[in-house]
Order: sequence, then structure tokens, then C-alpha cells
Amino acid sequence: MPDTRKMISEAIAVAKLAGLDGIAPVELSLGGNLIVHLAPHPIVARIAVVRSRDEAEDALASLAQELRIARHLHDRNVPVLLPSDRMEASLYALGDTWMSCWNYVPPTALPPLSPEDAAARIDQLSHAMRGYRGELPHLGVWERTVRSAERLTGSADPRVQALLTRFADVDRQMRRETELFPCHGDAHAGNLLPSPEGWIWADFEDASLMPAFWDKASFVCNRALFGGMQEPVFSYIVSRLNDSGEREAFAFALTARVLMSVLGNLDFALAGSGDLPFAMSQLERAEACLAQVSRMNEG
Repeated sequence: MPDTRKMISEAIAVAKLAGLDGIAPVELSLGGNLIVHLAPHPIVARIAVVRSRDEAEDALASLAQELRIARHLHDRNVPVLLPSDRMEASLYALGDTWMSCWNYVPPTALPPLSPEDAAARIDQLSHAMRGYRGELPHLGVWERTVRSAERLTGSADPRVQALLTRFADVDRQMRRETELFPCHGDAHAGNLLPSPEGWIWADFEDASLMPAFWDKASFVCNRALFGGMQEPVFSYIVSRLNDSGEREAFAFALTARVLMSVLGNLDFALAGSGDLPFAMSQLERAEACLAQVSRMNEG
């Protein structure tokens, strides 16, 4: 487990050097990142615990890219969480761990998005991402799941083994895809945050070149797992697919995204860095969900 107290102390020291004082840190969450509100200042420190450890050589470039993407989307009128402008820089080294600084968004209650509004926001995000001209990793977010799959090969759970077999098939097809697009990479509903200014997109660290419909599949992945094919947002998005070619491409992206979510979250949780009950609940539903997705092209 990471030494969160040490990291928070180091983050406070950096903030003090930047001219902030009277900091009373509030730990907001701990997963792949340690998220800390540097209260009372409107700044959130996002400490890249896992990425700095597991992808040390690429961590700085990845976090710098995340900042560029947030600004790119903002320039194209996509509502996003922005890097903080209250400190001299947006990226800082805490020993061997990297920290980025973002605006603080206070807890905000907003009415749920309608299926139409949700789909429109995903479309807006995807369209703006396609205009991003910076370098992005080829299948970047997918490659992390490849490593998760490798770590899970010794699992005695037959459900995991069945998913790994399917994953290998999807991985081969993924690498044959000739047309990839700039994507958010992890555009699940938890990365669309309620704020005083409305709903805003966040967490761009997994931006990658991915197959068509990847961000849509990311947004509805857990909706399909837990709500089935009749879940309103999922059903609405499927209803707007224009032809059998789009249905096939979406079904492929969704199959890959379900496998990525289930295997990645399980690997993460078993390593002590994630929510094991949630990961197990995903695992319990995965085969039935994938069977339903396979039947999409028959409709």
C-alpha cells in the first residue's frame, strides 16, 4: 500500500513553495491516483501512485499529455475539468511520484442526464477528440489490460479463464484494426462529473488511439453490465446506430470494453489497489452481458 501520509505531506510542501498556506488536506479518494483537496484552496492534487510505479518511464509524458488534452477540449467548448492556474506549474515531482494539480469541484447535485443529453455529450467529446493532433499511444489503454490479462492467467476461477480466452480472440482482432481514432480512452460515467457549471469531463490520462465507438462503449459498459440491453442510455445509443456496419463496430468496441473493465478492475483489486466487491460483481455479470452483446448484430 502507498504511504499516503508521506505523499500528502510532500504535496503540501510543494504547495507551500508555490505560495499557498494554511492547507488542511482532505483525502478524496485512493485508487490508481491519490486525490487530495488542498483545502481551503480550490486545488486538487492528483498523485499518480500506480502509473508512477508501474510505468515510470512514461508517467511524466502521459500526465503532460493529459493536461494538453484537457486544454484542447476546453478550447473546443467541451466542458472539462481544467488544470489549476493557482500554482506556478501543473506538474510536480514528489520523489519518484508525479503530481498534477487541477481545479477543485465541490460536491454538486444535478438532475440525471436524459439518454438524449448523455448521448449528445459523448458525441461532443468524441468529435473534439478526433481533432486532437498531438501524439497518442496506439491502443494505449488496451495495452494495460493486456498486462492485467497476463497477471490473471494463473487464476483458478473458470469464469476468469473463459474471459481470458475471449480476450485473446478480441486482442488479435484489435491489432488487425486498420483505422484507429483519438479517444478519451476511459469515458465512463464516473468521469463525467457534476459541477456548479454543469456536467464536465475529467480524467484524460488514458487517451489513446482506439477503434470506432470506443468512448460510447466506455460510457455504457457498466450500464450494460448492470442494467442489461434495455438500460435507457444504452438502448438509446444503440437505436441511433445507422446500419449493420455500425452495429458490428459498436458491438466489437463494447465487447472489448467489457473485457477491459472486468479484467482490469479484477487485477487492480487483487493487487490491493481497487474495489474487490465491485470487481467481483462485474465478473459475475460478464458472461451474460457478453452473450447479449453478441446477439446485437442479429437485431
